[in-house]
Amino acid sequence: MKVSDYILRISAFIMIVVILTTAGGCKSNDNLVNTTDDLQIVKRDPAYPGCYPVISTSQMFCWDSTGNIITAPLLDDPFYGQDAQFTHTSAVYTKSSDGLTVKDQVTGLTWQKSYDLGIYYWAEAQSVILSLNKQNYGGYSDWRLPTIKELYSLWNGSKGWPYIDTEYFTINYSSEEDLSHAIFWSSDKYTGVMGNISGNTPGAELAFGVNFGTGHIKAYSISVGPKHSVRLVTGNLAYGENLFQDNGNGTVSDLATGLMWQQSDNSAGINWEDALAYAQTKNKANYLGYNDWRLPNSKELQSLVDYTRSPGATNAAKVGPAINAPFSCTAITNDGGKADYPYYWTSTSAISKANGIYANAWYVAFGRAEDGNGEDLHGAGAVRFDSKIKGNSAGEERVLNYVRLVRTIK
Repeated sequence: MKVSDYILRISAFIMIVVILTTAGGCKSNDNLVNTTDDLQIVKRDPAYPGCYPVISTSQMFCWDSTGNIITAPLLDDPFYGQDAQFTHTSAVYTKSSDGLTVKDQVTGLTWQKSYDLGIYYWAEAQSVILSLNKQNYGGYSDWRLPTIKELYSLWNGSKGWPYIDTEYFTINYSSEEDLSHAIFWSSDKYTGVMGNISGNTPGAELAFGVNFGTGHIKAYSISVGPKHSVRLVTGNLAYGENLFQDNGNGTVSDLATGLMWQQSDNSAGINWEDALAYAQTKNKANYLGYNDWRLPNSKELQSLVDYTRSPGATNAAKVGPAINAPFSCTAITNDGGKADYPYYWTSTSAISKANGIYANAWYVAFGRAEDGNGEDLHGAGAVRFDSKIKGNSAGEERVLNYVRLVRTIK
């Protein structure tokens, strides 16, 4: 064969490959929006009404400010309006016949029931994804790393430690200390960076994860320090996507979740009991034309977070509170004297250790999840807890937090 003929045949072969690829011959990457540090981020579907049902926290009891369990308060009583006093959408889990997967019939998400015992840096999760898809694990070849909102849908606060339904999902641990590090990666990379905190390199890049031991959402270094676990998901690519509608009357509806929100906040930091009372006061005043406002639970409030925004975002267009533009957040100066945005109370009580008392409540940071120096320690959008009243426990950070009310669209 002449060299010229050989070159012509090779050129023709390359042209065929190009045509097949552009015509859909290569399907495996059709749903990828980009690759970030070798982690392939799956393109989301547009939101539509009802695509994002917020799953119940499964909290069943009520507590006072010092952690004593109390009879469910009546309307107008102190501590009325806690998480357990409202009806929320529960998950409906179905185990697969092979025991490998669990599907939530409500969210449309299918999860690994268990997970391998390896721990990984964030981008290393891609190796787990490729392995499971190659195996057609559980009958699926489109496994992905969940978004932080998908991952938080599994959060279960009925007991805590671990914060997941162990009837359906495996959590591997040998001690309480081991459980406190049961952190699972999400696909959401933080838009800001971490300061020189606890030995981390200044400017370390972060991604969000859920700690199913302690219950927190925090941002963790993607390539420095401890590695974390991976539990993959498939299904409903619109889950966690918001569909906001500015109603022009001081309220914003999320048609994806079926929730209506107070567009502004209460403009002041208050303790948890007063946050519950604030909702009762507004209902008596038929605030914005409604009398069924409530303090949101931790999952409802977390559904509002815009994880593409933060006060310290490296992209100037994304600088601000971690919330969508129809909403407003009161500007504050944080503990380190930096311009910032508030933490917001939820109606969900928290324990600081396994089998502890519920003297704390969860909040969501829409500004920097900071340390006492105002440094961004765990990322805007973090979900943490603090004492319900000042002076009730050691290690308090912010006991006076803000409020944004919610109601169910009827």
